Amino acid sequence: MTRFVLLLVGMSVLVWGGVRGQTALEGSFHMHALARIDNDRFAIGNGRSVEIRSSASPARPVRVLSGAQGRVSSLAASADGRLLAAGDQDGNLLVWDVGTGALLFQKYAHSFTVWSVAFSPDGTLLASAGFDARVKLWEVGTWREAGILIDPRLINPEEKDRAHVGWVRCVTFSPDGRTIVTSGCDGYIRVWDADTLLLKTDPIQAGINVYSVTFSPDGALLACVNNPGEIRVYRTDTWSEDARLRVGVTSSVYVLAFTPDGTRILAAGFAGKIEVWSLASRTKVAEYPGHTASIWGLIVFPDGERVVTTSGEYGTDYSGEVRLWRIAK
Repeated sequence: MTRFVLLLVGMSVLVWGGVRGQTALEGSFHMHALARIDNDRFAIGNGRSVEIRSSASPARPVRVLSGAQGRVSSLAASADGRLLAAGDQDGNLLVWDVGTGALLFQKYAHSFTVWSVAFSPDGTLLASAGFDARVKLWEVGTWREAGILIDPRLINPEEKDRAHVGWVRCVTFSPDGRTIVTSGCDGYIRVWDADTLLLKTDPIQAGINVYSVTFSPDGALLACVNNPGEIRVYRTDTWSEDARLRVGVTSSVYVLAFTPDGTRILAAGFAGKIEVWSLASRTKVAEYPGHTASIWGLIVFPDGERVVTTSGEYGTDYSGEVRLWRIAK
């Protein structure tokens, strides 16, 4: 099994195919800010800027995007790879043209950190979510606010106009764009109609802190990870639970992704390693240790082999490392 790893922490060591060399990379890479742009490129947050790198030659950025007011804390690319959205720790939302590097949009959108951003599959909407428990939608192009997700069950004055109680950690669109799913520190998943912005089902209790949610490529399944250390999988036709992995494990899981063929789930968190789970057998089929801190970001390229992770521990700057892997299919 071949693995390649790139450590990106200040003056760091580059390990590539077993060959060790030195590379100088200045900056503090945010442990949450990671996004795949296309079949080769990915973006990482570096202080108040975003670096676009190639998985083929990642030692140097191919483009640096600037303009953020605070440290970049979340990233998402449009499906066609033309736009890159970011949230920062001061509550600002930004969008760049990936090809030119031009900053197209910037707005103070949330109170404090924007933890998650996501484009709709057709590229017409951008969702942002954050510390203030709000989820907002924006029209791509005009950049006007298109709506806000509100759970009418939240009736306390301090929860008015909120999607969750407490931080919203993740927002994502279904592959067909008809559904928006959010998760948060209140332990719930909420499922929204993308047209009406109303809840499609009762909130789903899915753990203590539900850090990340994602759809399978065909949209038939929704998976999440939580604080007890579980991976929970739900059927999207009934929103009923289909599987629960890692039952009884107490090490928190923070991030996950389906493989492009939809047969496996990659998950990572406090343990600092990638775990690969088979949906058919409901068993762990591989693991890849290496990080010494918690993993908070994970992306998989379309070949199903190249994976990028970001890690770090909570602190004043949220700085951490980035690693590139090649996993067995």
